[in-house]
Amino acid sequence: MSLLTLEDVKKHFGAQEVLRGASLTIDPGQKIGIVGRNGGGKTTLFRMIAGEETPDWGSVRVRKKARLGVVPQRPKFAEGETAREYVATGLDELHRTIERYEKCAEEMGTAEGEELERLMSEHDRLGGRIDQLGGWDTERKVETVLGGIGLSETHWDREARLLSGGEKNRVALARELIGGHDLLLLDEPTNHLDLEGIEWLERYLKDLPTGVLIVSHDRRLLTNCIDRIVELERGRLVAYAGNYPKFLQLKAEKFESEQRAWEQQQELLRKEESFIKKHMGSQRTAEAKGRAKKLSHVERLEKPHHDVRRPRIKAPEAARGGERVLHTEHLFGGYEENVLLKDVDIRVGRGERIGIVGPNGAGKSTLMKIIANKLAPLSGEVVRGHGARVAYYDQDTSHLRDDHTPLEEVRRHYPEMTEQEIRNHLAQFLFRGNEVEKVITTLSGGERARLSLSLLVLTSPSWFALDEPTNHLDLASRTSLEEMLGEFQGAIVCISHDREFLDGICNKTIEVSSAGVEEFDGNYSAWRDFKLAERDAAQEAKAKKEAAQRKAAREREEAERRRGGGEKKAKGGSKKKGSGKGPRNPYMFEKLEKKIMELEQELETLNASMASEEVYTNPDRLRDTQYRIVEVEANLESSNEEWLNWETA
Repeated sequence: MSLLTLEDVKKHFGAQEVLRGASLTIDPGQKIGIVGRNGGGKTTLFRMIAGEETPDWGSVRVRKKARLGVVPQRPKFAEGETAREYVATGLDELHRTIERYEKCAEEMGTAEGEELERLMSEHDRLGGRIDQLGGWDTERKVETVLGGIGLSETHWDREARLLSGGEKNRVALARELIGGHDLLLLDEPTNHLDLEGIEWLERYLKDLPTGVLIVSHDRRLLTNCIDRIVELERGRLVAYAGNYPKFLQLKAEKFESEQRAWEQQQELLRKEESFIKKHMGSQRTAEAKGRAKKLSHVERLEKPHHDVRRPRIKAPEAARGGERVLHTEHLFGGYEENVLLKDVDIRVGRGERIGIVGPNGAGKSTLMKIIANKLAPLSGEVVRGHGARVAYYDQDTSHLRDDHTPLEEVRRHYPEMTEQEIRNHLAQFLFRGNEVEKVITTLSGGERARLSLSLLVLTSPSWFALDEPTNHLDLASRTSLEEMLGEFQGAIVCISHDREFLDGICNKTIEVSSAGVEEFDGNYSAWRDFKLAERDAAQEAKAKKEAAQRKAAREREEAERRRGGGEKKAKGGSKKKGSGKGPRNPYMFEKLEKKIMELEQELETLNASMASEEVYTNPDRLRDTQYRIVEVEANLESSNEEWLNWETA
């Protein structure tokens, strides 16, 4: 039975028809991505599924007893409740199930006959449900998801309501991820995650046995963990089997097929109408009337719609300058109470395309503001090249005056432009007619982003400094932005969590982390592969060192044991029962040593495999390998402890 069914759903807001006959069916375990342009009704659709909106027409049916998980826009936390405690509330069903499972096991100890059979059946059912909900180790499950979403371990036991806005959203997401829902509703879940968190989320969702419905503009997320794409276009839902690249292919094929069919019908109609007009009233009048009657019953095909509404962003002419845009010397940055950047030396050359990556809070935006001359460094120097002029894009769009309209905002920055020139320019960014008169405070995130871009390209910079430029942009607008940046002849330095964007635009990467600032020649994917290989090599070296230390410790212990036995024998003559030292069971002792050697060999093999491309490029194999490493390490630790603490007879 389907989890969710939408049938002919219609929704109006005043004169605007947002949904006009939307239908959709979601089956258990399906992972579906919802795409469409900003303002097209995706949020309204989500609210309707979650029960927060009611349709004007049609029905939204959720399977009886099905559990929906929805991340609240503004999560509420109880006073004194920590992030860890809040996330753990998502496991309420699991806790209740485990409690009943244990109670059931206890009752089985005294039950007989039919009652025992009933309890055994319930016990098996509860065990299966516990497995479905993620297993027994609830504390580890909470910590795993908190770490996965990128919340610092130091924040896990902080009062949740005192966290930053982005941290609160991540905590709310974590709670729903572990909730064991039948269908999880996620609206732009990557917005507050760093790159590592996004990739962790992908792996988590891919392995999740439950259904997932995601609204996202993250093309790589839609590629890596989605089974079906559903496009909301002109108020209707159209489903395409496969991930995002498959969706693009199928959509293009569908449009071409429908366009051919429509053109063929138009040609047929034209010929028939011409025949009828020509022969009506002639000797072939009867034939003409017959054709007219037949034509009146033909179902007319609707002309295929191809949404071409996307910004037309023309790249500004890059200002001339020298070979060097800027470089920093012993740069320290941050705030007096929080120094984020220490002794940073970076260089930006003319025409370079640099992506800045790193965890949230590491100092990426701070670095960008300093080199863009929007924030003074604590110490050190930013040396700018001759004629180096920057155009800065702020992800918060805080430079926009909320009480202005788009028309007034452009006029404020460029008073020499006429009103018609401003209107023509804004029309290229989809602000048309009365839309240029909207007050900025009423604009959506996507509209504010487009307005900021419209101001950005009116400059003539030698380089762009872009802080999360794709945030809030729909897929069409992201494509337009990428095309513009591809045409721009100056340098580009950008912070982004959009991996597709980074790979398409940048050929150099700067990593900002607690360890410092490092430069890497290559795009995001090349940098990530390098970091994975580096990490795996470090893990392998660590494992080998630890294995060598354990082996040396065993050899020392064995030498001491033998030496101690020899001394006893020399002093006391021949060894009598119970008078000497040695393993109480030599066979078991040798068996334990053999087990330790086998575990060490397996651990070495597993760590070596982590550097293998066939493993680190396969999320499933990578996860299984990591899990096995943890198991082997735990087994090895307990075996070594047993060996060291072996009692002698």
